[in-house]
Amino acid sequence: MSSTLRFDQQGGIDCLYTEAVDLRALGRLHVVRATEIAFDPEEQRWEVRDAAFGKLLHADPSRAACLAWEYANLQPAGTPVPPNTNSRSRSIMKKSIIVILVLAAVLAACGPDKAKLRAELQSIDAELAQIHAVAEQYRARMSAAEFDAFIGSFAAGYGAVSGDYQLAGDGVGTAVESAIQYDASSISLDQLKQRHEHLAKRREEIVSQLD
Repeated sequence: MSSTLRFDQQGGIDCLYTEAVDLRALGRLHVVRATEIAFDPEEQRWEVRDAAFGKLLHADPSRAACLAWEYANLQPAGTPVPPNTNSRSRSIMKKSIIVILVLAAVLAACGPDKAKLRAELQSIDAELAQIHAVAEQYRARMSAAEFDAFIGSFAAGYGAVSGDYQLAGDGVGTAVESAIQYDASSISLDQLKQRHEHLAKRREEIVSQLD
């Protein structure tokens, strides 16, 4: 994933922090968090919030998707250099660009950064474990809804036969509500399965690159 570097007239550089390039080679670093990514257990999703004010900026069931959103939306916009830029600024920028190009060429020659791949693998394993836990919750809800639907149907039938229409009505309501809960959990479980398959495929690719 590429990062944007913005140069100002004094030779300073703004960018999202990355370890793909050793930014210390460009000078002294000043790092400030722009966002916080945290999991919301109520909504069952990862949320990107403004670090200063806590405003919700983006949300997704996948933490990796939230990280990708950060890179796509928090990159500094490019700033064109005005025609009257002094020679010192041009010299600093030229040296900085040369350093970046050399580092990029070295990284390209060395292939994928194994430390970065291991970090991604660790993130994938953590999300797979979380998916497994949430999937078990949905399966439990489906089992409970299936049982409640059976009880509701039995109550509806018994109430209709015995003339207890209150019981019959309650039974029908329970059966319908349970069926809705079952379907909702089933849909969520299918989405988790698709995400699991995607992560498992990516995990195999990373493992093959690390071997």
